[in-house]
Amino acid sequence: MDEQQLLALKPELDQFLDRYVPLLAGDENRVHARRFVQGLLRGGERRNTENIAETLDGGPVRCLQAFITTGAWGDAPILRQLRTEVGDQLGAPEAVLNVDETGFPKKGTKSVGVKRQYCGTLGRTDNCQIGVFANYCSTKGHTFISRRLFLPEEWANDRPRRQEAGVPDNVIFRTKPALALELVAEAVAEGLPFAWVGGDCLYGDNPTFVQGVRALGKWYVVDVACDNLVWAEEPQVIPAHQRPRRGRGAAPKKPLVVGERHRIDTLVAALPAAAWRRVVVGAGSQGPRMYEYAELRVWFSEDELPGPAERLLVRRAVGQVEDLKYHRSNAPASVTLEKLAQVRGLRWTIEEDIQSCKGECGLDEYETRRWLGWHHHTVLSVLALAFLVFQKHRLGEKRCSATDHRGCTDGRADARAEPARCTAAAVGTGDGARGTRAAGASVGGAHVGHSRDPQVVPVATRTKPTRRRQSSQATARATATAK
Repeated sequence: MDEQQLLALKPELDQFLDRYVPLLAGDENRVHARRFVQGLLRGGERRNTENIAETLDGGPVRCLQAFITTGAWGDAPILRQLRTEVGDQLGAPEAVLNVDETGFPKKGTKSVGVKRQYCGTLGRTDNCQIGVFANYCSTKGHTFISRRLFLPEEWANDRPRRQEAGVPDNVIFRTKPALALELVAEAVAEGLPFAWVGGDCLYGDNPTFVQGVRALGKWYVVDVACDNLVWAEEPQVIPAHQRPRRGRGAAPKKPLVVGERHRIDTLVAALPAAAWRRVVVGAGSQGPRMYEYAELRVWFSEDELPGPAERLLVRRAVGQVEDLKYHRSNAPASVTLEKLAQVRGLRWTIEEDIQSCKGECGLDEYETRRWLGWHHHTVLSVLALAFLVFQKHRLGEKRCSATDHRGCTDGRADARAEPARCTAAAVGTGDGARGTRAAGASVGGAHVGHSRDPQVVPVATRTKPTRRRQSSQATARATATAK
């Protein structure tokens, strides 16, 4: 966003921030918060505290640096208010909450949580920090609602290192799936309306995560690796006290599971051609997006025992027999296969939010090493992204009331009716100084059951984010699933 676009949006931005800056203690912090969000949206060179202070005349650089790195204000009230507003503006009972992680490449060993680990941003193992994010996606749009910084176990157990980086004493080691489950539970506790949870195989292969989502009363469609062992027929579980003793040996302490398990890909390879059917998962720019799907009823192993019966979905491109994707879902049989495929098809929204927040809102441009600085910078970047999404939604509602296009329902304009009306200039994100890096992702637009369409009211014309192949993910993360 260039200076002219930011100036045009200043009244709306001030009104938006009026709902958040009072949550910060101290007048000086409130002034800095406004300036920092403006600086994140304005773009330009690397959006760190020094460049933002110089660009926006934000006062002495050290004051803004102190606001980010050591400021006495918390991010939790801001995120609670954000989730409330997301529910008010984008909320829908059938919404999807997606979880995913993203890497922040770093040099050295001082940045909090940094280590050599798989970095999706780079597509390889490298020195980086990892953040776990959750986004909210409905027919009205999508944006982040929270995030967590992953603290590796060696960091969590190194007290001097923790103290140097300012890690609070109450922060303990949590796996990425555990952090993601915390984000889902947080949204449920606050009453955010949604029915579905989505995630890749890092989360689908984790029994604790899927058990937790079930316990929260939500349905999931999550990816799984092809080498999972499952029961194709309901296994029999003999309780420990009912198992016969062997001679004079000790009484059995574990239940016995009777039944043979098979690899997922082995079961799928034996499916007849008639098991596959074509499913339209959404509307694309060149017509309906279609895949071939097969479905099986299976039992996954959870804590060495069979879990409840689930639906195993297998997806392949039309006519392609090798490139398979596997998903599991706890949705009942009354939910159609088409619906499950559409929910899975909305995973791109969190990938786009990651890309948009980095490109449009400087999510990855911080130069702070400590725990507090990471959380302060990222919460303001998430807030900046939400402003763009809410602006887009607001403009869609105004367009709907001012025009008479078919399909203009639910208080929003039919995206395909006016492909070029809500442009980058209209929302204030365009091909300004950040155009070369950020050219590409429409900010926060989604239709549940539809794919991203380049005609869907774009805020910027961003290229489709690269999707990580499930097979490579499973291989790269095989040793880090629990982390």
